[in-house]
Amino acid sequence: MKLYPEMFLSPWHLIVLLFVLIAWVGLMIGRYDRKTILRSTGLTALVFYFIVTIPVGLITQDSLYKQETMQAKLDQRFEEKKEKSSLTSLQDHIMVHVGAYGGKDDTDILIYAGNYHSSETFTGYIKVTVYDMNEEEVFTETYESVTLAPGEKKKLDTTYTSQPMDTYQYEYEAQP
Repeated sequence: MKLYPEMFLSPWHLIVLLFVLIAWVGLMIGRYDRKTILRSTGLTALVFYFIVTIPVGLITQDSLYKQETMQAKLDQRFEEKKEKSSLTSLQDHIMVHVGAYGGKDDTDILIYAGNYHSSETFTGYIKVTVYDMNEEEVFTETYESVTLAPGEKKKLDTTYTSQPMDTYQYEYEAQP
């Protein structure tokens, strides 16, 4: 498990502040001594921080792991393409990767695209077709008006399917 800073401090952690404030106000209204107020408020902060951090951490870790691996696959595919041929046009610098994450019943399919050109922006459409193990089409999706700045990698789509994904192909065309 890789730890990310977003796991430990997120907007969801504001809930902890709300509960700490409620505990503090309750103890002040109850006219407890200062030592009890500080100790109980601190304990409340710790308990609720852990209660919030565990689910936020699990959700964040999964999401960031998928993003990190998809971008690494884009980089790997570009390096492989660069080794096989010379890169002359903007079209040669556009990469698309489709990744499947899931269990037995359904699968998350993530579609990422990247522009590896150092100075030109890609604007156009990207069409992705996903196939199963029998080489039958699972789905086809066309993403219109995709804009990728130089060096930009971004998620185009997330979809769910109950059919297992085996391969994919993509095509794209830059628009003037």
